[in-house]
Order: sequence, then structure tokens, then C-alpha cells
Amino acid sequence: MATFSSKQYSWCDLSIAFGGRIIEGITSLEYTEKKEKDYLYGRGCKPHSIVSGNRSFEGKVTVWQSELEAMTRDSTNKDILSLEFDIVVTYQPNDGGQIVTDILKNVQFQEVKKALNQGDKNMLVELPILFTDVKRQQ
Repeated sequence: MATFSSKQYSWCDLSIAFGGRIIEGITSLEYTEKKEKDYLYGRGCKPHSIVSGNRSFEGKVTVWQSELEAMTRDSTNKDILSLEFDIVVTYQPNDGGQIVTDILKNVQFQEVKKALNQGDKNMLVELPILFTDVKRQQ
């Protein structure tokens, strides 16, 4: 009989590192792996199978403006859109549950957009990302 833990991870259990350091000023992380899939039609009007194609990987990180400025300062020609790096995502529960680490490979930022609204106490910058693979449970 298989046993499993139904422990749920929370934001407090998460560490995100890239550029050689754990990022303190990160408020959101999202990453998605997709695989092209479509129906294979032939005789009749129902599909005979499902066929698949390429995989793609995308997501976004949201960081404090100060984190963005630090990345910009340390990047070549002050251009974070030319950076390429891995993101190490570690889920480590405080109660001793299973540690899970995912590695996003060859990450690049797609866009940088700064915005502030009246009443904001700090600037959060959402950075869309593309990457070439996700190594799960490393």
C-alpha cells in the first residue's frame, strides 16, 4: 500500500534563488510547462487519437523595484533583457515535510514595465519570463 503526505506548501515554505543569491524582494512566482496537443482525425467525425508536439515554458516573477534595480546594476550594459540564468525554486516546509526543488533552466526576461499608482507604498515589478526546461524534484 502506497503512503503519501497531503502536506500543502505555503509561501512561507518557498525560497527562490537566481543570480547566485536568494531573492528576498520577491512577492510572486508563476511557471508553466505546456505541450502542444491536438486531435488526430481520420474516417468518421470523432478523433482517433490525440497527437502531441512541442513543449514550451513560460511564467512570471514579481519583485520589488529595489530587486529590479540591483539586477539592472549588475547586468551587462544595464540590460536585464539580455540576462540568462537558472531559477532554483525550493519548497521546504518548516514541519519537516518533503523538500521539493524545481530548477527553471535558461531563464530570460521578456519585458520590463514599471508602474506606480497614487497611494502605493512600494513599487512591484512583474517580469514575464521564458525558459527552456523545468527540472522537477531535483
